[in-house]
Amino acid sequence: MNTVDLWIAFFGLMLVSILSRGSILLVGSKFPIPRSIHEFLRYAPTAALIAIVLPDVLFTKDPVTQLFELNLYSPQLFGAIGGVIGFLVTNSILATILLGMTFFTLARFFI
Repeated sequence: MNTVDLWIAFFGLMLVSILSRGSILLVGSKFPIPRSIHEFLRYAPTAALIAIVLPDVLFTKDPVTQLFELNLYSPQLFGAIGGVIGFLVTNSILATILLGMTFFTLARFFI
């Protein structure tokens, strides 16, 4: 791809983003969202975060075969477990981060 193609792609993607998101913002209030869909959308950020974080926590890449494999002894998994425990016990973001990082660091040294 040359520079002109990249700029065309950049502005094309920008235009598509503006049209798709802007149309919802401009005319979205005229179309009411049903209560059931509103309830489903309440869980969308949590589901997206889990979909992004969970594969990185559970799977590691084998350097030889370049394949992902399930690793139950990874420091990331222990850190995630520590973070979940910290949140469930304290409901504090700071405690979640501190406990998760403590579990992660200890697992890196002892596993």
